[in-house]
Amino acid sequence: MRRILFAFLLLATALSAATPPIDADRLLGHIKFLASDDLKGRASGSPELERAADYIAQQFKDIGLRPGGDDGTWFEPFQLVAGLTVGDGNSLVVSDRSRSIRLALGSTYYPLSAVPNESAAVPSERMDNLPLVFAGYGLSARDVNYDDYAGLDVAGKAVIIFSHEPQEANPNSPLNGNRPMPQTTLYQKAKIAHDLGARMLLVVSDPSHATDEGLYHSFDVVPDTDEAGMPVLRVRRNEMQALVDEWGLDALARQIDRDLRPRSHLIKDASVDYTEYLAHNRRTVRNVVGVMPGSDPSRAGEAIVIGAHYDHVGLGGRLSMTPERAGEIHNGADDNASGTASVIEIARAAMADRARFPRTLIFVTFAGEERGLLGSAHYVASPPVSIGETVAMLNLDMVGRSRGAVDVSGLDNGAVKNDLLAAAQATGGIDIKQEGPGAGRSDDSSFLAARVPAINFFTGFHADYHRPTDDWEKIDKGGTARVATLALEFAARLAQDTGLKAQGSSQKP
Repeated sequence: MRRILFAFLLLATALSAATPPIDADRLLGHIKFLASDDLKGRASGSPELERAADYIAQQFKDIGLRPGGDDGTWFEPFQLVAGLTVGDGNSLVVSDRSRSIRLALGSTYYPLSAVPNESAAVPSERMDNLPLVFAGYGLSARDVNYDDYAGLDVAGKAVIIFSHEPQEANPNSPLNGNRPMPQTTLYQKAKIAHDLGARMLLVVSDPSHATDEGLYHSFDVVPDTDEAGMPVLRVRRNEMQALVDEWGLDALARQIDRDLRPRSHLIKDASVDYTEYLAHNRRTVRNVVGVMPGSDPSRAGEAIVIGAHYDHVGLGGRLSMTPERAGEIHNGADDNASGTASVIEIARAAMADRARFPRTLIFVTFAGEERGLLGSAHYVASPPVSIGETVAMLNLDMVGRSRGAVDVSGLDNGAVKNDLLAAAQATGGIDIKQEGPGAGRSDDSSFLAARVPAINFFTGFHADYHRPTDDWEKIDKGGTARVATLALEFAARLAQDTGLKAQGSSQKP
């Protein structure tokens, strides 16, 4: 990706590197608490996430902020779906005239997608005697003249497919060989089957892989799925082998792999019976909101939001980069205890020098980011200062691995960029880059959608991202403090910038 370095900034940092007013040790202390094993990865809906919220609120109170949540509290509660509740009676049976194979949830099959309801005591899905269709690898790649569904009627039926793709080891294959194609993802395979009217998709490990890569135990430990509009079930190959052999599916896979000719068909006398008792696990979570009113009464009705999400992925599972390690604590020191700690310490430093901030500062730690930016979306819908009077939002997400640099996105506004340059010069000792995932990939997205200028601070992905190894010992505390200082200095300039205009009418904080 393109890298942008501000040349005159390098000269300034070479001449003088200011000591950050953010206390690196105190910042690290917050990270140690938030990313401790005691908080078990701060999963949405967990008691440990609530402990984190209470801790943040106490910090805001001790700093001297005003509560900015509902009914004079520090909190904005809202509901989200945090995985699934599994009821009794889940069942999957695949049959033909010669035999029936009964599979068990969490050991020989698990849902990649389900259709949960609101009570695990009531079936969320029940299908009896569904005809079964073999659809090869479940691919529809018409741009390279390959379509497992060409001429195949799957409406109202169950579909069985192999994982992966044909000719996967051939780099010259029209299907891209070992290079990924969008159509080969399970999400796309499920979508095409659903769009064609299938009722269910069964996925079996393809015969070219010696090991079944299904993560059957992970659902048992952390029950969670996507929702693709129908059940998508991973079924263990060993248990299905007798029927796979009887139907000749492995031989068909080898033929497809040889000549890229689909061999999809209705499997004679084969059927599927499926009963699902899965319910949404609805939980109340809380944004934590603290307010520092602006020092200029004429401008205090306008606000700058400084935010970070404080939730993480708990014990892993579907949201982990290593779902096979479900049950292990994913502490999320960088993602995003680092951003949360930064928000706390930015608030402390700002309160110590309030005169620099004529506009109001609102400090928010968001819940529900890992579940789809839900906390920031809720905040935008009910802020303490109207979104029309919010002139900018600064988001800190994964700022714990600085090593002397930070990626800053959302700098389309020239005046905002000038304010950042001035802040970087005042901070010293940090390079500004623009080579990360870009604006709108974190909670800044909710503000951008509301037409609020939003700037995201990010120090980069790494091998510990969404893994159990994202621990506090790997945090660059000095670099994190410098990123927080940069955000503080930036906020001070935005708070004073008369060129920034709010969208709407004034509302008192």
